[in-house]
Amino acid sequence: MRTLFSAIISVGVASFALAGCSSDDGGGEDPTQGPLPASTVQGSPVPAPTDTAPPPGTNPGIAPKPVDDPGPAPAGCGTIKKDAKGFFTRTTAKSDYVAYVPKSYTGQPTTLVVGLHGCGDTAANFALWGVNPSKQIATQTHIGISVGGKDGQCWDAAKDGDKAIAAIEDISKCFYVHQQKVVLAGYSSGGILAYKLGLSQSSKFAGIIIENSGLGGTQPTAATWKINVAHIAHTGDASFPIAKVKADWAKLEAAGIPLQKKEVAGSHDGTDADWADYLLPKIAGWKAP
Repeated sequence: MRTLFSAIISVGVASFALAGCSSDDGGGEDPTQGPLPASTVQGSPVPAPTDTAPPPGTNPGIAPKPVDDPGPAPAGCGTIKKDAKGFFTRTTAKSDYVAYVPKSYTGQPTTLVVGLHGCGDTAANFALWGVNPSKQIATQTHIGISVGGKDGQCWDAAKDGDKAIAAIEDISKCFYVHQQKVVLAGYSSGGILAYKLGLSQSSKFAGIIIENSGLGGTQPTAATWKINVAHIAHTGDASFPIAKVKADWAKLEAAGIPLQKKEVAGSHDGTDADWADYLLPKIAGWKAP
């Protein structure tokens, strides 16, 4: 586990270690949850049937697999200056974001992971331990961005989704993002926003991956297709108690959402191993209709 953020309340100063996690009070987005204790940082649906007979050799009772439609190639966005580790920052009309493009990228349509940090963390920090964890970055195949605009703060799930959408649109001008392979990734407060955005605008996303968070009041029935979800929870998390997380999982499963879930020991602190070993491997093969 990585403990990467500490809040010095008496002087209002927060400091971050480069490879850590965030202190998070859950973002205050779930009115049923109540105040959360401070914590260490650390498709659209299948087309409607028509009167046209199915092609020979097909089974009309089985939904067809999504057609591969990566979308148009990027127009380009000029020279990009990367730091020594290969990360770079760009700014949209809504916020900045931190990005990493894998060494394997050669211009082909590529999966995009869109990270949303927890309360108290920063886009740059979450880019390092959640979206592009050091344990797997050498062999990483996805483009990973971490959305900014709320550094050191919690997300407002009702208002901040446009920051993520703007970042997706911008990075897609620079690199070939497969339009059917955009995945939202959220930790704690960022997880609430990821669920809100991913379920309410499911046609834009291949899936949602979550660490130590909850639905925050968003209803799974908002999704217009059975979007992929993977969620890992820590059994000792006081901010998102495991009983409440399980209740959210039950809602997702009742709505027919294909949920992959895992409980592990630990507190609210996020870990890069949760992302590198469990969450990110799940997105292989995910694609929106």
